[in-house]
Amino acid sequence: MQKQLRSDRPAANWRAGRTGAALALFALALSGCMSLKENKIVHTTPGKVTIRTVVCASNYAKAAGPQGCDKDSVFEPHNNPGDATDIKDGQLLVGFRVPLGVDGPESFQSKDGVASFTKSPTYTSELRRLLPPAVDQQWIGYSSNFGHYAPSGLRTLELEPDFTLPASGAGRPFKWRTVVGFREGDPAAPNAAAPVSCSDDLVTPNPCLESPPLNKAREDLTEPVSDFAVLGGGTTAFAGTTAVVPFKLRYADAAKLGRKTFSLSARTLLPQTSARTSPTLSMDPDTTTEVKVEVQLPASTAAGPHPVELRAGIGAPAVVRVAAGTIVVEPLPQRVSKRLLPAAGIVSFGFIGPRSGGGKKVARMTVANVPADGAVTVKCQGRGCAFRSKTVKRRRTVSLAKLFRGRTLRPRTVVRLRIAGPNRMGKEITFTIRAKQSTLVKTRCRPPGAKKALECASPDA
Repeated sequence: MQKQLRSDRPAANWRAGRTGAALALFALALSGCMSLKENKIVHTTPGKVTIRTVVCASNYAKAAGPQGCDKDSVFEPHNNPGDATDIKDGQLLVGFRVPLGVDGPESFQSKDGVASFTKSPTYTSELRRLLPPAVDQQWIGYSSNFGHYAPSGLRTLELEPDFTLPASGAGRPFKWRTVVGFREGDPAAPNAAAPVSCSDDLVTPNPCLESPPLNKAREDLTEPVSDFAVLGGGTTAFAGTTAVVPFKLRYADAAKLGRKTFSLSARTLLPQTSARTSPTLSMDPDTTTEVKVEVQLPASTAAGPHPVELRAGIGAPAVVRVAAGTIVVEPLPQRVSKRLLPAAGIVSFGFIGPRSGGGKKVARMTVANVPADGAVTVKCQGRGCAFRSKTVKRRRTVSLAKLFRGRTLRPRTVVRLRIAGPNRMGKEITFTIRAKQSTLVKTRCRPPGAKKALECASPDA
């Protein structure tokens, strides 16, 4: 059958040819002849779902062609079975009932790009009035551009708007329902933005609720979805040092999307500096991973709290989650109290000697309770050293005595032990071998990122 299209609107407001064919499905919608041929969730990106909706003008009495809409091929029938046979003028109405906090697009186009839809506050309000949502759900209504449509030709229209999930990262099941309607209008004076007003009658066919049937419209469809969230953190640091702020990225994968890679960025409002983090993070399903943000604090940084932000995104267009963290800046003192930051590691040691010439051997040198992601570095300078520098990472207990290979350390040999961990007060212990006296031991404290160690105050200082 040949396509039918008439237009009484100026050419500038219409797309020629293909537009009229694609929108032909709107015919006779007011008589209850629109159905949902397909309605499902397409979910490929954590934090975002696409509600795929195929609307069709009914063709129940005829054979279903490639674009047909017969009674056996629809997902949800309309409220008053009958065929679309007459020309009508008006707008398609599409409503989505989705969880609270879900954000829909301001506008979208049909998949073939020939029909455009914009948010309609009045249709949204009418849907709330006619079908009140549960306390944890909301309606988001849209109306199409205004047109003069005929029933022949292409009888289906594919809609795929994206909806962004709330930034909880919980991955809860997604509940939704799609409804479609049609409102007739005057082609001589079209006004796509005019308020939508719906009939109060839900017994006879209602133009605002063509499909699905009311018993189905009141029920929810449910789909597992995947989501992610950024969790903020905080730290205490000193002016002139590097602050390391711990954040967490949580990925809940109820939809079984698999391993995903997120893009990361960080920022701070502090002048003369910037925030740094890894550019990407690959995560396995249902995991939580720590993400560190580093900020080099200028020496002039004012004491007090300062905000820092971590952003994680995925997909195109990207779904972005943001979390705020805090750096509490302490002025750098001449002496450092260990209570300002948790100290790193517990050290035990012992030397055997004196040997001939006054030398000593390392009998025991152990560091326990090394911070997660911390490091222990030991340096040896002088006669008898078996090495210059060794670093051990990612071990909670580190035994260092075997590194010295049982050699005798001669007088004036210096062994320096450094223990560091993110957002921990580092320790530096210096052992100086003496000929006739016991080994001289000196402990100093190093704030995170500080260029030199400072004298440690007592824990109560």
